[in-house]
Amino acid sequence: MGILDIVFISIALSIDACAITIANCTTYSKTLNKKKEWAMPVLFALFQGVMPLLGWLLGSTFAEHISSFSGYLVALVFFALGSKIVFDNVKKCKKPENSNVSCVKSVFSYKILVLQAVATSIDALIVGVTMSMNLAFSCFYAVLIIASITFVLVTLSMLFGKFLGSKFSKEAEWIGAVILFAIAVKSLIECFI
Repeated sequence: MGILDIVFISIALSIDACAITIANCTTYSKTLNKKKEWAMPVLFALFQGVMPLLGWLLGSTFAEHISSFSGYLVALVFFALGSKIVFDNVKKCKKPENSNVSCVKSVFSYKILVLQAVATSIDALIVGVTMSMNLAFSCFYAVLIIASITFVLVTLSMLFGKFLGSKFSKEAEWIGAVILFAIAVKSLIECFI
């Protein structure tokens, strides 16, 4: 595996994190502040960098165990997060508009972000295992490349997601849920291919 391979792998690994970032920015547009916005590129890059390093350190022994259920785990996490958004939206729709009770607001938390970062980086753990077998240069350079590319792409996705959230504010939460469900379905399909 050369540097160009790692660059393409980095782009492929960061795609799910980019989609989740767009979903977060549309779904949680009302509760995101600057600190939480910038936590997305930082945490996604951190996990996309740490997981290949762990995979590289653990080698092929651990890969056999994690690869057998990783797709199901990713699908479960994103299905649960998407379901939470749907249930919160349904609760909002059922509340009478004249009620004194405040509407349920979808609140973005660091707990949600860490769950998302772990789920999107499980594939990076497997990549780390393959790097331990045939990487042509230092694993630390590969990890730096993966984390840097993820940071840049997730930052661009965050800016695009904020734009979408402002343009489609009424439908934004539903769009976010659809993206999460799509990633869950994609992960399940990959389990059977």
